[in-house]
Amino acid sequence: HTINFNYNVPIHKIPGMDWATLVARYSTNFTWQSQPEFALNTPDYNIGNSIQNGRTIQLNPTLNFVTLYNKFKAIRNANNLNNNTTSNSSGFGKALLGLLTSVKSVTGAYTRTQGTFLPGYLPKSNLFGEDLTYNSPGIGFLLGSQADIRARALANGWLSTDTLQNQLYTTTLNEVINLKSVIEPFPDLHIELIALRTNDRNFQSNFKYLPATHSFENLSPITSGDYSVSFMSLATAFSKSYGIDNKSGVFNKFLDNRRIISQRLGRQNPNSGGQTGGYSDGYSANSQDVLIPAFLAAYSGKDPNNISLSGFPNIPIPNWDITYNGLSRLPMFNEIFDSFDVRHGYRSTYSVNSYSSIIRYQETNGGVSSRDANNDFLPMLQFTQVTLFEQFVPLIGIDMRFKNSVTANVEYRQSRALSLSLLNSQLAQQNETDMVFGLGYRTNHFRFPFGMFSNVNLNNDMNFKLDVSLRSNKTLIYRADIESAEISSGAKNITIRPAIDYVINKRFNMSLFYDSNITKPYTSQTFNTSVTNFGVNLKLLLQ
Repeated sequence: HTINFNYNVPIHKIPGMDWATLVARYSTNFTWQSQPEFALNTPDYNIGNSIQNGRTIQLNPTLNFVTLYNKFKAIRNANNLNNNTTSNSSGFGKALLGLLTSVKSVTGAYTRTQGTFLPGYLPKSNLFGEDLTYNSPGIGFLLGSQADIRARALANGWLSTDTLQNQLYTTTLNEVINLKSVIEPFPDLHIELIALRTNDRNFQSNFKYLPATHSFENLSPITSGDYSVSFMSLATAFSKSYGIDNKSGVFNKFLDNRRIISQRLGRQNPNSGGQTGGYSDGYSANSQDVLIPAFLAAYSGKDPNNISLSGFPNIPIPNWDITYNGLSRLPMFNEIFDSFDVRHGYRSTYSVNSYSSIIRYQETNGGVSSRDANNDFLPMLQFTQVTLFEQFVPLIGIDMRFKNSVTANVEYRQSRALSLSLLNSQLAQQNETDMVFGLGYRTNHFRFPFGMFSNVNLNNDMNFKLDVSLRSNKTLIYRADIESAEISSGAKNITIRPAIDYVINKRFNMSLFYDSNITKPYTSQTFNTSVTNFGVNLKLLLQ
């Protein structure tokens, strides 16, 4: 069965709160599945049935600050606030009021999805999944409760003791947070702040009966998952490698941060004793617990003495999109342009690309005590790789529409992907820059320039487009305690694409195109390449 509940929380009915809304949703499902056919037909086997439930909790709050501001008479009459003062002070007052009321709205979406799968379940399914004989699994589980049901199942004899039962007990969690705010401090300036966090976590255990101990045991319990959160790495966004060896000051800072992080961890763990070479016992330069905070501190530009030691930054930091379309109103622009828009965007995301628990992990005296082959303390969760992905989308972008129907756009994008491997302390840094220029012209009264073919009049629709792209992509490999970096791949790429589309009549369309692509690699593993395509397309439309 599946049950859905939707509820508009009546926050707006509270006096003075009509500017806020909250929509709550609760969805739950339950499945009972019979044991396999071989067990049904053979009385010697009784591996049990299986039950599974799931639930989704979703909250969607909306705060409309424009409605809130309009409750104040002074703001509603903002244009008349300074009628009795000079125009300069009136303009200042309006600008100040615009800043104070710049936040227009805040919206959010919180979704939490969980599920439990229990194998070896002996009771049947009578009424809505409930076995009235055993009074199982209970109204809570049927409606999506995620409380651990195994203790109750054991106490009431609901679980099979057949040794052939090898299905895994499983719980899942998916949590997503999305936040968005719209800010307009000045006319024509639009800012969107965006924050997000996703968390996927799965737990599996071979929870089965062992004849040797006459009890149920958790065999090989494993927790695994992925994690990502919006981040802020702007402080080092424009750092560059230098020299023939492609050295990086940020990477060297990362290496230096390791000692500070190691000493902080050593002070927190009572099982760590002494230091060697500036590193605390159990927290060497290549320890996962040392590398991740040192990496985050270096590439976010933060102090390693104060940064969190967790590999899961909890608070999503807002990224942004900024658009300004007011330049076309200025006297020096409005005689030339119909519109002149400026764009800027920033994205930065920190991700843990797959993690899993370690069975040998143990704690003593309030701190981890189990160690690996390198005498480092084992982390509670083993990471394979963490990634920091940053984009300017774009760093600067300009869209122009001229009075003569010509359109043009210029855009510069920049991105970097930092992938830190926890297996060998190796950092792969991929840098990419992209400069794009576009030009377009659409007309139905085309005349050739410079007086050429003056007697030729083309009165049908014609569309001219020119796209030029300059792109650079380079991947550098940094290794721990080695200052120089190796260029593993990458190339410069130049693309030129002019095209003309002309409507001859209702039946025929003609296109002239030219496509040139030049690639110059950064490594000697490949050669310079140049590919050019050009031609004419003639389309016949049949209707």
